[in-house]
Amino acid sequence: MRKMGLKALTAILTIGRRSKKHVDWTLAIAIFSTIVTVALIALYFLQDSTDFP
Repeated sequence: MRKMGLKALTAILTIGRRSKKHVDWTLAIAIFSTIVTVALIALYFLQDSTDFP
């Protein structure tokens, strides 16, 4: 788990070093899908909560 976090941090830090003219679509899709996955997991756990409407 620690190695994966370090790789993610390295990937985020190298985004700024790339050319601003070209969008790295692979990285953009990977970041977007990770955010969506985390949100879906959070909703899954929140639906069992009694406080969630």
